[in-house]
Amino acid sequence: LESGTSLTKRRAAISLSQLSESSSDLCRPIPKHRMFWCFSALPEAGCPVHRGICAVRTSFCLLEAGAVGLLVKVLGEPDPGACEASLDALLTLVEGDRLQGGSKVLDEERAIPSMIKLLGSSSPRLQEKILTSLEKIFQVLEIKQKYGPSVQMSLVDLTQRGSTQIRPLAARILAQLNVLHELPSYF
Repeated sequence: LESGTSLTKRRAAISLSQLSESSSDLCRPIPKHRMFWCFSALPEAGCPVHRGICAVRTSFCLLEAGAVGLLVKVLGEPDPGACEASLDALLTLVEGDRLQGGSKVLDEERAIPSMIKLLGSSSPRLQEKILTSLEKIFQVLEIKQKYGPSVQMSLVDLTQRGSTQIRPLAARILAQLNVLHELPSYF
C-alpha cells in the first residue's frame, strides 16, 4: 500500500477488504470476569471495532495490522480504482453493528475528510459509493455534527451537477443534515 503502483495498491486493498470481512467472526471474545473479579488480572483491551481480541494473523483486523492509515493514504491516489478498493476495505469497519466503533476509527484516522474530498472525483461510481457510505456514517451523531458542515457545499453541488443516480443520494444526505429546508431553490 505504501510503495506499489496504483494497480498494486488496488489489488492490495481488495485483498485486505476480503480478509477484513471475516474479522468479526475470527476475533476472540473478551473473557468475562469471574466471581472474584477484583483479584483477577486486568482484562485485555478489545478492538474498538470488533469488540473482541483481534490479531493480525488470526482475525485479519485492519486496525491491529496498522493498515487503516495506509488505506486512507490510498484514498488520495489519482487512480479512481485504487481509491474505490481502498474505500471498500475501510468500509468493512462500519458494516452491521460495527458502525459506531468503526466510524470513530475512521474519524481518528482522518478517513472522512479524504472521503469528502473524493466527492469531487470524476468517477460517478466512486461518488456514489462515498455518498452511500457518508449517509451510513452520518447516523453517528458526533460524526454528523463534526463533518456535516464541511460536506454541505459539495452535496449541494452534486444535487445540481451530479448524475441522475447521484442527485437523490446527495439530497438525502442534505436532508439527513437538516439542510434541505435551507436550500429550497436547489430542488
